[in-house]
Amino acid sequence: MGRDYGQFCGLAKASSVLGERWSLLIVRDLSVAPCRFKDLHEGLPGIPTSVLTARLRDLQAAGVVTRVAGERPGGGVLYTLTPHGHALEPILDALGRWGAETMTVPEPDDVITDMSLAAALRAGYRPGVTDTATSYVVHTGPATAWADTTPDSVTVGAGVPDFVADLTIRSGPELRALLAGNLAPAAALTGGAIKIEGPPEAFERFARTFHVPLAETTETP
Repeated sequence: MGRDYGQFCGLAKASSVLGERWSLLIVRDLSVAPCRFKDLHEGLPGIPTSVLTARLRDLQAAGVVTRVAGERPGGGVLYTLTPHGHALEPILDALGRWGAETMTVPEPDDVITDMSLAAALRAGYRPGVTDTATSYVVHTGPATAWADTTPDSVTVGAGVPDFVADLTIRSGPELRALLAGNLAPAAALTGGAIKIEGPPEAFERFARTFHVPLAETTETP
C-alpha cells in the first residue's frame, strides 16, 4: 500500500491508495472491462511485471480490485473492479477531461491504447445532446474502441465490437481537434483528415455527443 499521510482526510486516504505510479491507469483499464494479468501488462506499455503485481496486490487490499474466475472454460483469472472501485469511474472521467485540457498532439513517445481510447470516449460523452441512439467504432493510430450511446447513457469497450456499428471513424491526431470543437466535422471530411464509413449525419452527431475541450490558453496547431 502507498504511504499513509497520517491525516483523517478523504483526499489523503484516496492518495494513499491511488497515488502510486501506474495505479490510476490500472483502475482506468479495469473500469472499461475485466482483464487478465497478461492483458493488463500488454495494455500498459512500460510497466514492469513486478510493479503490476505489487499494484494489483495493493488495490485488492484496499478493496478496489478483486479476482474472479473467467466465465469461459480455461478463461483463467480476471481482475475486475469491486463496487467500491466502480465508484471511481466518474472521478476517472473528470480527471481524464481535466488532463486532456492541455493535450493537443501526441508527444513523439506517447502511445494510445484501446483501453485509453475507450476511457477517453466515456469521459467525453455528453448526455442529453441528441435524442438518437447511435453506435460508433473509432480507429485512431493503432488503437480501436467503440461506444454505444443512447440519449442519456454510453457504454464503451476496447477493440472491435461484436456488433455492426452505425458509424466507423478512422483518424489520426486530428480526432483531438474534433473533440475539442476546433475542427468542424464537415471540414474534417472535406480535407481528408478523418474518414468515415456511414452517414455524415451520424458523424455530426458524434461531434456533438463527445466533447473534450481544450484550456483557453491552449490552441491546436
